[in-house]
Amino acid sequence: MKLPVNPEKIVQFKGMREPLSLQAVIKESNRCLLCFDAPCSEGCPAGTDPAKFIRQIKFYNYKGAARTIRNNNILGSVCAFVCPVEKLCEKKCSIKALEDPINISGLQRFASEYGQRFEIEPPAQSLKSEGRIAIIGGGPAGMGCASALAKMDYEVTVFERENLTGGVPRWNIPGFRLPEEALVYDVKNLISQGVEIRHKSPVETPEAVTNLLAEGYDSVFISSGLSVAFKLDMLNGYSNVTDYITFLRKVKFGNESLNLKNKNVAIIGGGSVAIDSAVSAKACGANKVYLISLEHLSELPADKEEINLARIMDIIFKSGSQITGVVENENGLSGLTGIETDWIEPGKFIPLNARQISGTEFRINIDLVVQAIGTKPGNEIMILAKGLKTIGKGIIEVNEDFETNIPGVFAGGDVVNGGATVVQAVGEGKKAAQSIDNFLKNRRTSK
Repeated sequence: MKLPVNPEKIVQFKGMREPLSLQAVIKESNRCLLCFDAPCSEGCPAGTDPAKFIRQIKFYNYKGAARTIRNNNILGSVCAFVCPVEKLCEKKCSIKALEDPINISGLQRFASEYGQRFEIEPPAQSLKSEGRIAIIGGGPAGMGCASALAKMDYEVTVFERENLTGGVPRWNIPGFRLPEEALVYDVKNLISQGVEIRHKSPVETPEAVTNLLAEGYDSVFISSGLSVAFKLDMLNGYSNVTDYITFLRKVKFGNESLNLKNKNVAIIGGGSVAIDSAVSAKACGANKVYLISLEHLSELPADKEEINLARIMDIIFKSGSQITGVVENENGLSGLTGIETDWIEPGKFIPLNARQISGTEFRINIDLVVQAIGTKPGNEIMILAKGLKTIGKGIIEVNEDFETNIPGVFAGGDVVNGGATVVQAVGEGKKAAQSIDNFLKNRRTSK
C-alpha cells in the first residue's frame, strides 16, 4: 500500500509522500510471491528488473537492491518518484489476483535512498576503447543511451543546451513529485561512468550532425526532446497567457516571483503536465484552479494518481469542455467562455470530433491561463542533418532499431515517440545504445 499524500508538503514543494519505514519495507517485500517469470520485470520499459531488487530487499540485501536499480536504470532514483507504476510493473504484479499490488515504487525509492545514504561504490568507468559517440540532449533518453554505451566502453560526449543535465525531470517536474536530490544522484552516477557532459552546448546549426561525424565521432544519437509548446490562436498576444513549459520552469526555479495568491487560474489540457501545472498553481496560492479539457473525466490521459492528486488539491475539473472565446477588460484577458462537448465519434479525442452541446455555455473569470495541450520538437530538428526524415511536426522517423535514414545516426525519446514517460525514454536510450554498438561492430567486420 502507498502512503498517503501530504498536502502541506505539496505547498512547500517537498516530497509529497514520506518514505516507507524499514518495518513497512520488510512487510511489503515479504508480500512478494517471488514469481519465476516475474511479470513486474516484463512491465518495465527501462529493464529496471523490480523482481530482482524486491527479492534482494526481501532477503535484506539492501545494497544489492540499490546496485540492481542503478545498474539497470541510470534514472532509477528519479523513476521511483515519477514512474506510472500502476500502468506498468504494478499493473503486472501477480499478487493483484489476491490483494493490492506490491508497492514497487516505494521499495525502489527505499533501495535507491539506502544506496545513497550508505554510499555504495560508484559504477565502473568506461575504458573508452570502443569508439566515440555524440549524444544530442541530456534528458532521460540521452542519459539512458550514454550510460549503456559507457558500460560497453565507448567514449561518450553529451551535448546539452542547458546549464544542467536532466531534461524534463530537471526543468518541468515539480519538487513535490520529484525531489532534487534524486536527480542529482542519478546524474552523479552517469558522470562517474566517465561520460562527459558539455553544458550550454546546443547542437542546432545546419548540418550539425554531419559535422560531428566529420569531427571523428563514430555515431550520433539525437535525444533533444520536445521544446515548443502548442498554443491556441485565440490566446495569442495576452501577457497573462503562458504555456506549461514556461510556467512549470518558473514555478520550480522562480516561484518567489510568481504571485498567484487569491487569483483564478485556468489550465487547458488533461494530461500529466496539465495536472502538474494545476497542482503547482494551487500550491502557489491560487484561489481557484480550473482544469479545462476536451476529454471527459474518465478519458483524461493523466494517470489515476495524478487525477487523485488534483482532487486532493481541490482542482475544479471542467472536463468535456471547449474554450470558445476570451473576455477582455482594460488590462487584457480577464476571462474565458466555453461550452460543454460530446464526441461525434466515440474514442476519437481530437477537437474536430467534438460536438458542442447547446445550453451548456459557461464563463469563468481568470487571471492567468496556462496552455498544456502538447509539444513538438524545435525547428533545429529540420536542419540538423541534410535529408533527415521526419514525420508531422518534426518527429524523427526511425526503424525498430532507433536508426534514422542516415547511417550511423540514431534517435530516441520524446523526439521520436512524441512525448511519453521518463522510464520509456530511458528504455529507448538503452535500446538505441545496443543498436549503435551492433552498427559499429558490423561496420568494423565488413571493412
